[in-house]
Amino acid sequence: METEMQRGAIRDERRAYAKALMARYPDLPIDQLDDLVRRFRKEASALYVGLISMDDEVSQQYALLKRDELDRFAMPDIVFMLLFWSAMCAIIAGIGYLGS
Repeated sequence: METEMQRGAIRDERRAYAKALMARYPDLPIDQLDDLVRRFRKEASALYVGLISMDDEVSQQYALLKRDELDRFAMPDIVFMLLFWSAMCAIIAGIGYLGS
């Protein structure tokens, strides 16, 4: 029970830290911006993202962060799409070759 309370306290601290960073967006140093983006992409639950987006104190900053950083395609996404479409074209070409 005590460890669950400790985990809850740690989560609350991390959320407060993320909200404090969000309140200062876009005037954040690169390392804090990277931390905030990583948090939203990798760690934040859908509930937390929804709560932040509806919070009047930081909703405008979240909308800016989402537009500027979160909705962008990252390089791994682009590489994956290129590999996927290359594989699909190769499969279609192979089927066409075998059918002729």
